[in-house]
Amino acid sequence: MTAARQLHLFKSRRQRGQAPPAASEYQLHCAVADTVKRWIMPGWIFTHIASGEKRDQVTAARLKRMGVTAGFPDLVFFGPQGQVCFVELKSRRGRLGEHQADIVSHLVAAGHGYLCSSDYRDVVETLKAWGVLKSGIHVQWGTVVGCSFQRGW
Repeated sequence: MTAARQLHLFKSRRQRGQAPPAASEYQLHCAVADTVKRWIMPGWIFTHIASGEKRDQVTAARLKRMGVTAGFPDLVFFGPQGQVCFVELKSRRGRLGEHQADIVSHLVAAGHGYLCSSDYRDVVETLKAWGVLKSGIHVQWGTVVGCSFQRGW
């Protein structure tokens, strides 16, 4: 007969009630994209600018020749009233590169919305503030829960 296992107060993160480890950059991208697809406001569209993945030299040269420019943010949002907003997603330790910093300066000076973050909640709250996402959603431990109303313009 085995004795019942007792939880120790100082052993595992799960037992202490701490949040799980930070998501990878890929996981963050997927979570944000999934959230936007589900809760985007009518009239808004978005895309991911796929210029950051590892490529062979031939493909990289072809893309550069076709106009791909280093440093553009990961996500771009276009609103129904001509708004343009950008989001750069980073891992917890990620930093902006030199090309990215130059692009940020230009975008902000031109009056576009811009956010660089590694925090899912921060991204969702910023997108809500810009009017990209429905205002009635709330982040709870890395997931979004919704409501039934839509915010109008």
